[in-house]
This record gives sequence, structure tokens and C-alpha cells, in this order.
Amino acid sequence: MSDTPSTAGYENALRELERRVIALTALCEQQHKENLALKRQLQTLQHERSGLIEKHELAKHRVEAMIGRLKNLEEMP
Repeated sequence: MSDTPSTAGYENALRELERRVIALTALCEQQHKENLALKRQLQTLQHERSGLIEKHELAKHRVEAMIGRLKNLEEMP
């Protein structure tokens, strides 16, 4: 009979450990999904940034070309 309380204690401890492992596993799965979503978002933002940098460079060259043409017009008699 002395084994019954300690066995019950071990079973309770084992159930608690199992509950905590299940909770940790669920948390890990949630974090993994969130991580994948953040990686996709980062990739999208990096692609968008690249496009914006390209547009900025194009606009910069156009403005520089316009300034050059205006200076040529000023120099003409």
C-alpha cells in the first residue's frame, strides 16, 4: 500500500509533464508558422524595396537629364 501514493504522485507528475510537453509543442508549431509568415513578409518587402530603389534611380536619372537639357537651353543665345 505504500507504493500507491508514490505511484499516484508519479502518475500525476507524468501527466503534468505530458501536458507541459504538449503545450510546448503547440507553442513551437505556432512560432514556426509565425516565423514562416514573417519570412514571406520579409521577402515581399525586400522585393518591394528593390523595385522602389530601381524607380528612384530611374527618376534620379530623368531629373538629371532634364537639368542638363535646361542648362543647355540657358547657354543657347
